[in-house]
Amino acid sequence: MVESVGSHFEEYFGKQAEAVIQSPGRINIIGEHTDYNDGYVLPAAIDRYIYVAASKNDDNKARLNAVDLGEDHVTEFNSIERTDRSWVNLINGILSQLSNRIGGVDLVFGGDIPLGAGVSSSAAICCGVATAISELYNLNLSKWDIAKIAQKSEHEFALVQCGIMDQFACMFGLTNHVLLLNCLTLEYEESEVELHGNRLLLINSKVEHSLGDSDYNRRKEESEEAIEALKKLDDKISSYQDVTAAHLEEVREKLDPILWKRAFHIVTENERVHEMRFALKSKKQDQVGELLNKSHHSLKEYYEVTCEETDFLVDELNKQGTVHGARQLGGGFGGCVLALVKDADVYQVLKQVEIAYKKSFNIKLDNIPVKISKGCHRIY
Repeated sequence: MVESVGSHFEEYFGKQAEAVIQSPGRINIIGEHTDYNDGYVLPAAIDRYIYVAASKNDDNKARLNAVDLGEDHVTEFNSIERTDRSWVNLINGILSQLSNRIGGVDLVFGGDIPLGAGVSSSAAICCGVATAISELYNLNLSKWDIAKIAQKSEHEFALVQCGIMDQFACMFGLTNHVLLLNCLTLEYEESEVELHGNRLLLINSKVEHSLGDSDYNRRKEESEEAIEALKKLDDKISSYQDVTAAHLEEVREKLDPILWKRAFHIVTENERVHEMRFALKSKKQDQVGELLNKSHHSLKEYYEVTCEETDFLVDELNKQGTVHGARQLGGGFGGCVLALVKDADVYQVLKQVEIAYKKSFNIKLDNIPVKISKGCHRIY
């Protein structure tokens, strides 16, 4: 893939790329919708990538080409605006923050991260582009600088009010490590993961979500309303990290039912993040699976971001005796399901689930075995 993107750059622009960046997708083992609520998450970068090939130009513009989409675009630095194409918006959001520090840039990108599947192709694009520009123009941007620039691009140009987790995982990922991130303080810890005869498996429901057009932003608004209501009830509360499930039960009758449900998911999911880290370190695979299942149940019943297809996949996976557990991954309303499966039985599990899914929805599944990989970096 990296050779393909590099060759395409040379064919398209008639010169060799000065820099090529490998920018990974991510999985979040657990901690869904907690990042933008100042909670805890447990993500990892994966071995699916966006490759960005780039060179400088003297035109004060960005000439862009999306290999996989067969589309191109030219962005003039004196008029960087939103467009009707999502991939252009992601890159324009980066350019809007850096254009006053650089000359022009020629850029090609492509990769094997499935779009709309909940594994953060958008963060990979943003982080990869920002890294490429920093490398070309010696901006010396730190990993945190790039993560925050990428997040701002999603907020202002993709119009998705995401937290920092996706960009953080993309930039800070380590091979065979998960990252426990406190999204309030931005403190994090690395933990090595050994699955001992098991495999993390992504199963793509083929139901694509578009977070800018979905209820994602509405969930963010509801969770913000909920924490503000909780603060009014108790002045000792400053964030969801100060709230326990027991506390929520005590004030249940004082909160709007919808807001209570949103808060209940966030608080209990924060607890599950710490439990999951312990389970992984202790090599308790059954507990890992149980926590995945509990997370999905909460996403379905309390945060209400699953869909018929992902619910079906989780149920069907759990019918297989060699699956420890599963849950919907990412922003919601479709995308991938993450499962922990005994390595020797992956093929049989996939065969059974694929047959059942095809029969119920007439959709052929994609399956994506993943390994935990290194974060965004320059290849050459």
